[in-house]
Amino acid sequence: MKYEWLESAVFYQVYPTSFYDSNGDGVGDIRGIIQKLDYIKDLGVNAIWLCPCFCSPFKDGGYDITDYYNVDPRFGTNEDLTELFTKAKDYNIRILLDLVLGHTSIEHPAFKASQLDEKNEFSDMFIWKPGEEPFNNNDNKFISGIAERPDMFMINYYAIQPAINYGFNKRKFKWQDKPDDHAPKKNMQRLIDICSYWLDKGCSGFRVDMAGQMVKGDPTGKGNIDFWNKAIPAVKEKFPDAVFLSEWYNPVNSVKKSSFDIDFSSEYFMYLMWTKKGFDHINRSCYLGDESSFYTLAMKRFKKMRKVVTNKGYNAVALGNHDKIRMSHGRDQDIAKVTFAFHLLAPHLPFIYYGDEIGLPYAKIKSKDGGYRRTGSRTPMQWDNSKNRGFSTADEIYLPVDNTDLISVQTQANDDNSLLSTVKALVKLKRTYKCFRIDSGFKIIKARNGGNPLVFKRYSVDDAAYIVLFPRAEQNKLKLNFIENIDEYQLISNNLVIKDGFIESKGKAFAVFYKTNNENK
Repeated sequence: MKYEWLESAVFYQVYPTSFYDSNGDGVGDIRGIIQKLDYIKDLGVNAIWLCPCFCSPFKDGGYDITDYYNVDPRFGTNEDLTELFTKAKDYNIRILLDLVLGHTSIEHPAFKASQLDEKNEFSDMFIWKPGEEPFNNNDNKFISGIAERPDMFMINYYAIQPAINYGFNKRKFKWQDKPDDHAPKKNMQRLIDICSYWLDKGCSGFRVDMAGQMVKGDPTGKGNIDFWNKAIPAVKEKFPDAVFLSEWYNPVNSVKKSSFDIDFSSEYFMYLMWTKKGFDHINRSCYLGDESSFYTLAMKRFKKMRKVVTNKGYNAVALGNHDKIRMSHGRDQDIAKVTFAFHLLAPHLPFIYYGDEIGLPYAKIKSKDGGYRRTGSRTPMQWDNSKNRGFSTADEIYLPVDNTDLISVQTQANDDNSLLSTVKALVKLKRTYKCFRIDSGFKIIKARNGGNPLVFKRYSVDDAAYIVLFPRAEQNKLKLNFIENIDEYQLISNNLVIKDGFIESKGKAFAVFYKTNNENK
């Protein structure tokens, strides 16, 4: 569904454990987010994706939940979360919670009941396969040896995340339920009830974890499409403005064919990827890097995704998130600015992962809370140059902070040339001018040398803008023949000069030319 407020929206992802510790226990919390709402508002964003904050043993960073109706004590209380919803709305900021209902924690009371041999109301809440012997376990997604009942349970990701039973679209065995059987239908109602509970408390919607994998045995996605075409309308019947964002990476299934409003497609422009080559791949495998040759493929994917969601919903793009390498890794601040210029001004729904706006680095550290190599992207936000970079007053904190003096909000806030100031300026453009709305026009004007430089135009009936990117380190030169009269344009730029009708880059650079008239030809 299309929403007016999303047309110029910028989301900010908050990992609550690492954002701000308000009570000095070394862990971030909800009151810490409340205390930093002024900062989030000043950044210019109008929506927050809040990672899981519900009761959990944190074997997978909170994506293993034991109680969907209560905030984990490490983060605060339900009253704190309700206050966050209320105060955020006072700032015209909407909050989407993380809906993790494809699986629970192995410690969830319902799963403990499901393990019992005696039949009970939770026996079929999870997916159980007959046969307890390990040598019968030919599918590595099934775990045996811990339940009282003589069965094996399916997992979604880690061994501590038993899959909830929403049925199988294509059944191969008698033990598999159909999506419209009693247990799957009851689980869908549980999902609807949980959504309704938090929407009634004031949240604005949900980012749905593993959205395309609720119904099993579904290679085409039809079963999951049918599932969400029942579940989401049931929620929206009472809460019509609720927004649903899918972790599906398939906007055809989630937005075009299903009832989701937004789909993640973060890899289509190759901002970030894990590879077997390790962590130094970033410039080779991503457009907007020194050595990239991926421009053509990236732009092809970009145009395809834009076409899919036109008039139906939105395609969301994240530079990074809690599961990915930090966008700063392998990039200096100049290329980070160029990357943000494309990310924030292209016609998609942009997400900023906390800390990326100041270039928070990726840390090669030991696993914490089931993060493994992802742990290095979850280190504390750095607010100033005081103890623990202003994250916490505790002597021991959740994860270590970086000691680079320039990487803090305080250091960059008053520096007009800093990454933070550049991001704020670009967000302001995105949120202010009609030509940067998602539904406004988009056209590639020039693309040389694999996208170096790249010039694209955004336009509406009222205004137009040209965005010029130089993503490589070498000096470059571009004739300004695509602009009628340079003196009529406002200019935002970094690392370049304009001389004799040419833009001359001093290396990695960008410029934005803006004009308030109709140039939508």
